[in-house]
Amino acid sequence: MDTLEELYPTLRLKIGDITPASYRYLDEWLLVALTSAVKSLERYWGSKYLVTDEGVISRNSLYLDFEFEEDDGGIIQRKDEDIIIIKAALMILEGSLENSAWDVGSWKDAEIAYSNISSGKLREGILKNLKAELDSLIKSPSKRLTRGSRSSILSKWY
Repeated sequence: MDTLEELYPTLRLKIGDITPASYRYLDEWLLVALTSAVKSLERYWGSKYLVTDEGVISRNSLYLDFEFEEDDGGIIQRKDEDIIIIKAALMILEGSLENSAWDVGSWKDAEIAYSNISSGKLREGILKNLKAELDSLIKSPSKRLTRGSRSSILSKWY
């Protein structure tokens, strides 16, 4: 895998956008979400992957903890694909929820009552589940201990 475009089908499945005739999200927005996801995961992974705005992804040569070589399984490690997809799905669905927040409400008159508040709650539940899934796959950088550094006491005096 050299580009993030290969993750489109899995991302569409994750966000429930699975009918090709009536996709809600353009490929361009999926690419923006996937690119942003990789960039935002840099803090988690220590810049493990490098990505361009066009979605071309490569391994950072300074990162040494890859489990397999690029030739063996592609550029992105399989276990990292899910993390990137979930992060992109969160970005898309959070933006979609924010965009539709103005449409959530209820009203009632003498004969008719209308409410779509439960759909907003359903979306919030989906986001909560995705965040929990992401947290189960990768530890937040704020919840990790920093790496220690060694220095000799004598080197400070000379």
